[in-house]
Amino acid sequence: MHWITRAVLLGAAALAFAGCDQCGAASPSGGGQNLVFTGPVAGTLTTATTQCRVFTASTQLNVLLTGSLAGQDLTFNIQVNQGYKGPGDYPVGSILDTGSNLRLQVGSYEGSSTTGAGTLTIDPDGKSGTLDANLSGGEHVKGTFRCKEVVTA
Repeated sequence: MHWITRAVLLGAAALAFAGCDQCGAASPSGGGQNLVFTGPVAGTLTTATTQCRVFTASTQLNVLLTGSLAGQDLTFNIQVNQGYKGPGDYPVGSILDTGSNLRLQVGSYEGSSTTGAGTLTIDPDGKSGTLDANLSGGEHVKGTFRCKEVVTA
């Protein structure tokens, strides 16, 4: 009898989420990531869950990648903090600079980009791009990323 109750509850939950078009949930992107990290945290990120948003009123882009790197949980944030105009090149700097900034947390390592750290390019599809930038503590990231979808807010 308990399995029937569980089945009904799971079915109800599935129906509730099916009616939610974009409830802010993360989207698994599967492959599509190819970010090579070198330095204190070394490895290649090939699979991640993505949350990607464009905030049109404040001209911002936020790409959040979560996954695993070298057996440790990874959170990597790519942000154009002001002046986002869609596809094109954005200088990578600190959170106080115009352009973009990066933040990485893997295990006990936490790092962020500083002024003059590198370049972020958003591809013409607006869902993917390339990075080549330095992070604090001698960390470097280079490669490509892809969002399954980009939500406009």
